[in-house]
Amino acid sequence: MSEVVSTAPDTRGPGIGGSLTATVARWLIRLVAVTLGILTILFFLLRLSGDPAAVVAGAGATDEQVQQVRVSLGLDQPLLEQYLHFLADTARLDFGSSLMTGEPALRLVLDRMPATLLLTAVTVVVSVLVGVPLGVLAAARHRRPTGRAVSALAGLVQAVPSFLLGILLLLLLSLKLGWLPTYGSGTPAHLVLPVLTLAALTVARLVRLTRSGMLEALGQDYTRAALARGAGQGRVLWQHALRNALVPLAAFLTIEIAHLISGAVIVESLFAYDGIGRQLVDSIFRRDYPVVQATVFAIAVVVILISAAGELLLRRLDPRIRRAA
Repeated sequence: MSEVVSTAPDTRGPGIGGSLTATVARWLIRLVAVTLGILTILFFLLRLSGDPAAVVAGAGATDEQVQQVRVSLGLDQPLLEQYLHFLADTARLDFGSSLMTGEPALRLVLDRMPATLLLTAVTVVVSVLVGVPLGVLAAARHRRPTGRAVSALAGLVQAVPSFLLGILLLLLLSLKLGWLPTYGSGTPAHLVLPVLTLAALTVARLVRLTRSGMLEALGQDYTRAALARGAGQGRVLWQHALRNALVPLAAFLTIEIAHLISGAVIVESLFAYDGIGRQLVDSIFRRDYPVVQATVFAIAVVVILISAAGELLLRRLDPRIRRAA
């Protein structure tokens, strides 16, 4: 018996450390593989979309001038050689300079990244503060008109495309009522319309997910036992049922944050919000290869890091995931 007690801590310790090390190694490999795959596909697609040398040279440039620009940008080299140079530069985080402004491409992206992260963070906070309580309400009163109305409204909002909702909000709150600025960024007022547009779909999904998770938890024996022991309905809802519904909610938010960052492309362009989404659209139309590649690289890294943080959070919330790992 003494041998078992003395050796148990030694066995448990390396297991936990080994699991954490394996998780970090797995996510690093995934980060490199996914980023490399995305950038490789993007590299070849961009070069099939048109000649950036003609864009940089200008509409009135001669063939000789266009060729000079092509040579200066290294676009006269074979495609495979361009790709190998691109991989070497990516490994050094050197995406070159913008074809339009001449500034380092990665620096342009990093300058815009805080605005997009702020928009995403505010959207997530608003969605959780609105969607989770409405989901709890819909579950607690699922047989009453209030719960049915909340569920129906969530389904209706979920069916409306984000760009259409953004246009309607722009017409109503900015152009008709004049309450909010129509475009731009830099002040809290400029965040309202983009946040409402992005948060609407997330709130609708949170309501439906929270409702289903709460209804499942309320049908379990432990909630019935708590009610039988005299616990109030509010305590059962918030301390027992909601706690067990947090795991699927955390998993959903991890995926949703990635969708919000990528979905910000449309919303930022609609409201002329100075984030990486709008910069990406402008760079694509201008065929500014370095900025497009640097933007996609930054988005891929952020999304993968968020996914890794979400997996660690799920392990923290659910002991079954830790045991399985």
